[in-house]
Amino acid sequence: VLLDAGGVLLDLDYDRLAEMLERRGCRSSREDLSLFEARARVEIENKVRNGGRTSDAWRGDFFTILECAGLDRKEHDSLVDDLWELHNRQGLWVEPIPGAPDAVRQLRDRGYRIGVVSNAEGRVEQDLNAAGYDGLFETVVDSHRVGVEKPDPAIFAIALERMGVEASTALFAGDVPAVDVTGARLAGIAPVLVDRHDLFRDVDAPRIRSLADLPDWLIR
Repeated sequence: VLLDAGGVLLDLDYDRLAEMLERRGCRSSREDLSLFEARARVEIENKVRNGGRTSDAWRGDFFTILECAGLDRKEHDSLVDDLWELHNRQGLWVEPIPGAPDAVRQLRDRGYRIGVVSNAEGRVEQDLNAAGYDGLFETVVDSHRVGVEKPDPAIFAIALERMGVEASTALFAGDVPAVDVTGARLAGIAPVLVDRHDLFRDVDAPRIRSLADLPDWLIR
């Protein structure tokens, strides 16, 4: 079982983002920011479908969140600069998604071998370990470190080679169809879409609402 990181295993630190927004006179709840981030992921989906790359969408992702939050546009660049610096220094996607660590442990207890394939900025393994996933994955493939990103099938091939498994025996769970479903299929891996906000109803792929649903979904 191969897993995406952000949106599947890790959440954005919404409390920290809310604090940074409030210092600029803009209030948003954790629930609001989660929804705003989901909207940003839809924009990433559309950009990738039109030939863009997720690594080029980092700033745009946050611009969408900040616009949805109602922050004055004159504040966007400075706050995104602060977020980028914070992300590189201590991480932003650092919160374990509720139920995800237990789901990973259930899968391991059932004999599944588990790895991570993530479009990230070089610190995803560190953030996963800090969030309580330390020792649960055979490999963590970070796009920044290996020089290739989803949906390129080459990044999945790196994980498969490291684990010594065939694509036909693997499954990948991710949350952006054009990145994760498409990439997995190009690599010959069965995809599962984690659609926490019910955003992608028309995607031709199995869907679950949370990684917590995956252990039982696998034995249906």
